[in-house]
Amino acid sequence: MSILWNNHYLYLVVAIGLSLLAVASSIVGSTLVLEKQSQLGDAIGHSSYPGVIIAYMIFQQRNPIILLMGAVAASLLSIMIIHWLSREKAFHFESILALVLSSFFGLGMVLMSYIQGNPNFAKTAQAGLNNYIMGQAAYLMRDDVITIGIVAIFTIFVFLINYPKIKIVLFDKDFATSIGINVPFFKFLNLLLAIVIIAVGLKAVGALLISSLLIAPTIIALQWSNQYEKVLIIGSIASIIAAVGGTYLSTTIEKLATGPTVVLCLFIMTILSLIIGPKSPLFKRGEAR
Repeated sequence: MSILWNNHYLYLVVAIGLSLLAVASSIVGSTLVLEKQSQLGDAIGHSSYPGVIIAYMIFQQRNPIILLMGAVAASLLSIMIIHWLSREKAFHFESILALVLSSFFGLGMVLMSYIQGNPNFAKTAQAGLNNYIMGQAAYLMRDDVITIGIVAIFTIFVFLINYPKIKIVLFDKDFATSIGINVPFFKFLNLLLAIVIIAVGLKAVGALLISSLLIAPTIIALQWSNQYEKVLIIGSIASIIAAVGGTYLSTTIEKLATGPTVVLCLFIMTILSLIIGPKSPLFKRGEAR
């Protein structure tokens, strides 16, 4: 009997959880990529980590809902700081992102070191908190998958019911304003959805890699189509392939981490799309020759 068959339940649980997470991340992340704010996803991912640790320190339990709320709160705070600093013309946006990203993540690491050596936290389970750095999808429990599934489905639902207005705001803000659409609200909604999906995906993929789930699928899709609807569909398909493929590889190959393997699958598909995709600059350059 194969290793995959022996771990069939584990494979199924992780594959379903990661697939839902990847599709939701792809859909929400498309707005960040097309708004040229891909780095913002990376900043949110890193900034959410101290929220997880602080939530654990306050409640001294690893309930996924509690840790999710902590991650969302920290991410919102980081966005507020980024917005405040970006109003000062003396700072470049990239510099602000780097400052906030490194500061928040550094705070998370300091707090993690503190609780590991603190006897006040010795009686509570600290195991697994390090998984929020690099991710450890192989150890997703049933409650984790349920939480990911609910949040992912809710995120997709909110995006789809607001899709017509989101699309107009994304591609023509002046027209959106002229027909009465609240542009700031929908920009904030997109950002909030990204924050929530990043927070829920931390345990599976980790703070260092979660932004790849938001960015890579859209980059892949844009090499095959310029139509936004098709970009969403292609990106979702690529996400599912990476989630299922990465889970399969990590289940059959011993000591292969699931989250990083999924991201590696996305990277390989990105490179292939850049080479053979009909909309890829490399493909067009080859045709011109």
